[in-house]
Amino acid sequence: MDRWVADGVFKIDVKSLGKTPCKKKRQNAYTYSLESAEAEVLSKPKRGYERRNLHITHPIPQALLVKEISENWKAVQKWLSKQAFSLDEIKVSDDYERGIKEINFGAHREKSFYLEATADWLVKTDITRFYPSIYTHSIPWAAYGKERVKSRLGYYKGSFADRIDMLVRACNRNQTVGIPIGPETSRIIAEIISSRIDADFQRHGLDLAAHSVDRLQDDWSVGARTLEQAEDVITCISSVYRSYGLEINGSKTSVDHIIGSRRKTWISEIGAFLSHRSGSLRGARLREFIVLSLRLQSDFQSEPVVSYALSVIERAGLINPDIREIESFLLKAAVIAPSSMDKICRIILNLQYTSDGMSAERIGRRFVLLAERNLEKGHHFEAIWLLYTLRGLKRPFKSERLCELSEGAASSALSLLLLDMKRMRMGIGTLPKEEWEAQISSDSVIRDWSWLLGYEAFRKGWLKDKNGLLKEPFFAAMDVNDIVFYDPKRNVPTSRSVVRKAVKLRKRQSYEMRAFFAAVRGENFEEY
Repeated sequence: MDRWVADGVFKIDVKSLGKTPCKKKRQNAYTYSLESAEAEVLSKPKRGYERRNLHITHPIPQALLVKEISENWKAVQKWLSKQAFSLDEIKVSDDYERGIKEINFGAHREKSFYLEATADWLVKTDITRFYPSIYTHSIPWAAYGKERVKSRLGYYKGSFADRIDMLVRACNRNQTVGIPIGPETSRIIAEIISSRIDADFQRHGLDLAAHSVDRLQDDWSVGARTLEQAEDVITCISSVYRSYGLEINGSKTSVDHIIGSRRKTWISEIGAFLSHRSGSLRGARLREFIVLSLRLQSDFQSEPVVSYALSVIERAGLINPDIREIESFLLKAAVIAPSSMDKICRIILNLQYTSDGMSAERIGRRFVLLAERNLEKGHHFEAIWLLYTLRGLKRPFKSERLCELSEGAASSALSLLLLDMKRMRMGIGTLPKEEWEAQISSDSVIRDWSWLLGYEAFRKGWLKDKNGLLKEPFFAAMDVNDIVFYDPKRNVPTSRSVVRKAVKLRKRQSYEMRAFFAAVRGENFEEY
């Protein structure tokens, strides 16, 4: 980063801020002078026909954003201390998969059961497109207080929260509405706003019982004593979020009497099948389990039934498995549960490695067809994982249609994967290399998604660096430090390591759940 500063890739700007409205010199205030960039967007399935856009942000504003948050972590912790209704603390550690403590979905599920057992009415709501709707100027509001900032705008120019606002916009074409989905910095920023909303909600004094509110990011569950109180809760949540430019999702908002509330019974049915029928998940028992999972997925179309079933199969062990049954299920799952394509890819490649019994030809034919179909729809997440599976199987194929579609896909991730497969002599077809090379320029690598394709493809010799961009300041600083974004040597994790990590995570989260219920009962958790 020091080299970027020295070479003028971005500038730290103090002078343009001027003095405060009362003509005093600003303390610890500065901003940045840099280009805003367009993030690469990967469309990922969510539930049903819903999709979510994931973002690969530009490294210059993203690196600065990480630097600002890490250097001012005490201030971030102070802002997060207003958090009142979420069980999920924002903690940073190398022990966590993504550097930040995972969301404890099991604890939220148990708290929901607790609310059902202790309240007469249950309120559920969430925010319409939470991350894409966040107003970036509300970040300083959440940090310092909305009325305080709006009444003294000049005083907060160049402040820490103002710099976060500016850098988040720089990651997203300078847009003031929406923050990128994907980077952990966005989760921290969203929780800063949510923590302030917790505090504003508390100030309304609705006289709710202790432990009667649960917030999972923007998803709220609230237990109420009366229908009138439940309606007041909805009004209050709506009012608080609206003051930050956010709206509750009417289609997902409900007020139910506890007698009429319904749980997700599909988990209970799968649990009953696994506990009441002894023996390993093989033969007839495996077939029954697959049939049950497919039926439940049909009955609960918006729920991740097949994804859960895949996890059960992976946990059961992939040593001497029933290859044909599992292979057929995985091929169906690729269509029924596209959001689980990463898990499907991992299981297929692990089975191929441990048993060498997978039909690469059968999978190859099907996955090429599905990759073409998904690229035509702009479904990059599925297409990339389908192709990555073929890469792992080392199954050559030819598809001029895929090559044609890749030219207009605007995806570095997809282009790099195809170039890598071409390097491996997997056939594929004629890739639009000249068109990709023509897209990459000194200006484009600063402003849009092409930086990733240019940097990695030029370094690896997959594309020709006709304009010498690797020697220009932006790329040169990363190149000399051997920064890698696409590593051809990396592979999917083994199923054994995935299961081991999942067991470790469940133990830690189970401990947290016991601590919560001890607090609810007024007991000393140290006695457990």
